[in-house]
Amino acid sequence: MPYYLDNAFLLDNPWITVVGCGGTGGFVAEGLCRLFQGREATIVLVDHDRVEPHNLLRQNFYAEDVDRFKSQALADRLARAYRRPVGYSVYPFREEDALPHGHRYPGLTAYGNSLLIGCADNAAARRAMAECLPGDPRRWLIDAGNDTNWGQVLIGNVSGEVTWDEPAFTGETCHLLPAPTLQRPDLLTAVSTRPPDVDCAAALDLTDQDPTINQMMGSLVLQVVRRMVAGTCPFMGLYLDMEQGTVTPSYVTPEAARRLLGYDSDPVDRAH
Repeated sequence: MPYYLDNAFLLDNPWITVVGCGGTGGFVAEGLCRLFQGREATIVLVDHDRVEPHNLLRQNFYAEDVDRFKSQALADRLARAYRRPVGYSVYPFREEDALPHGHRYPGLTAYGNSLLIGCADNAAARRAMAECLPGDPRRWLIDAGNDTNWGQVLIGNVSGEVTWDEPAFTGETCHLLPAPTLQRPDLLTAVSTRPPDVDCAAALDLTDQDPTINQMMGSLVLQVVRRMVAGTCPFMGLYLDMEQGTVTPSYVTPEAARRLLGYDSDPVDRAH
């Protein structure tokens, strides 16, 4: 029996926050504006880095964006191109302090229906995002990470010990799923191997990283979002290997939830 991620939270004006607007996040941001044309959705971009000349090789920026904040440059361009408001924050991600268009808003806690899309390259940002997951079916996290020619997209909404009064699964619908940091705990302990004082994009320019890896990762994230909106997303993870030319899925099942969430019985029947 196939299982699909709950999509109710995406059907009623969701709040979608993209954390990290560099390599993958810039392509995700534009894709979201396309996917949600004609739909009610609040899109906010979060990144405190500025565009540098070497970013133009792999990221969704242009020469006129150099020296601007990445989140601001993208938000301004996408708002004009798609004729919709796009918020931005030029501060590191914290749940209560994002500042779209320079104005304070009350954070995710005020918006029950929310989707976080993490495209950050560091453990601190991932930890901050994981801490925003209370085990609520109205708030989900998609995390995208990559190396030279491989990467993964992970989906979940439970980051730790929770008390929940409804089952994780009802019928074929999954309401609770282990967060990316439970699926891959190493995401919170990974140590950067790039040279000191060199940011991620610059370090990648010093390697043989595939110049299309971020566009590929962005496409996988957008495919997950598209299928979540449609109610047909069966994935808890997608693993890309550009060397082999493969995408390997990890499917949503009660067995996977039981193993990673620590259930001692079938999560279809047991409240947690």
